[in-house]
Amino acid sequence: MGNKFWFYTGSKSLLMLSDILFVMTITFVIYQDTQSVAYAAVFPLIRTLCQLLAGLISPVLTDRFQAYRLLKWVPLLRLGMFIVFTAQFHFFQQHMVWLFGALILISITGGFISPLLQAIMPMLVPANQLVKANSTASIFHQMVQIAGYSFTGMLVLFIGPFYLLGITCLMIVLSYLFFMPVFPLLKQEDVDRKANKLNSFKDGWTVIWKNKTVRTLTFMDVCENIAGAVWIGAITLAFVTHDLKESEDWWGFINAAYYTGAIIGGLLAAWMSRFIQRQLLLFMAAGSFIYAVLTILFALNSLPWLALVLCILMGPAYQIRDVSQQTILQTETPVRDLSKVYSAHYVLSSVSVGLSIFFVGMIADAFGARFVYLLGGLFVLICSGIAILAFMVQKKRAAV
Repeated sequence: MGNKFWFYTGSKSLLMLSDILFVMTITFVIYQDTQSVAYAAVFPLIRTLCQLLAGLISPVLTDRFQAYRLLKWVPLLRLGMFIVFTAQFHFFQQHMVWLFGALILISITGGFISPLLQAIMPMLVPANQLVKANSTASIFHQMVQIAGYSFTGMLVLFIGPFYLLGITCLMIVLSYLFFMPVFPLLKQEDVDRKANKLNSFKDGWTVIWKNKTVRTLTFMDVCENIAGAVWIGAITLAFVTHDLKESEDWWGFINAAYYTGAIIGGLLAAWMSRFIQRQLLLFMAAGSFIYAVLTILFALNSLPWLALVLCILMGPAYQIRDVSQQTILQTETPVRDLSKVYSAHYVLSSVSVGLSIFFVGMIADAFGARFVYLLGGLFVLICSGIAILAFMVQKKRAAV
């Protein structure tokens, strides 16, 4: 893995951290100003809808302007929006309509960038190093999430939202500077694929539908996104207080335990990268199966210390599954179509997560948090079983 990989990973990590700071700061400000959970919850909803819209439009823009130009100018446009938003923050804070309007524009530009960034990894490293590269990048991303979610709340209280937004702008600038060495590689890729323009809007969806492996991976991803809604904060908090009979502090312990396990999982995947690279489907299936079983055990458990242990164990299982799945997707999809496939995944994720959160909340109110976790674990178990059978059938047909 060369220098460009490290610049890319550093850039993406800084961008992820700036996004966490921004989201938590704005959520805090909206709640503080309105004293309304409903108003504070509107912001994540707006972001999800904007990501859905950006995912639909992104493939068209990619063919019209090329990834090189989009990743060169859209982040600068987004940075300009952030600077104006920060400079006029007190005005936006006093006018909620203008605040939400600015958030929509910033969220849409962020939605354009994300699938393009995800599609770059196969350009940076050889195919036989993708597992190691994905797992290494995952370690940094998990560390960033731990730091961001752990300390942003304290920073908002200590230095105030205005200065924290200024730090966010600085991180976006640094992220852009880190990404600059990657631009020549993107420019070359755009030159190579100019003759391959099809119907931009349908390209990603066509790849997903026609490629059986990618289609099965997408099915698994959607299923796990639906089941992943059981880990939203409100459900975990209810489980901690009502089922584990512990204080709200344990809500933070549960989250910290999972992220600790995720870092361990990233290190484990990097260490086992050669073995995983040879048996990607096997490790993906094993990771999904173990994750599902651990979720079911978590649902049935009433011991706080065991809940922490199970969450730590979930981290490696999920990371190995995720790294394997990402690598299969990157190797099965032509590089020129990868950003479009990620855009389609982005759309499906936004819709599945949004609908799932709505229904999970209703189920939790009716049957309790324990039942929701049990249902989520069983759902992942069944879906991973269906996916494994589909892969086995596909393998048999290919051998004939």
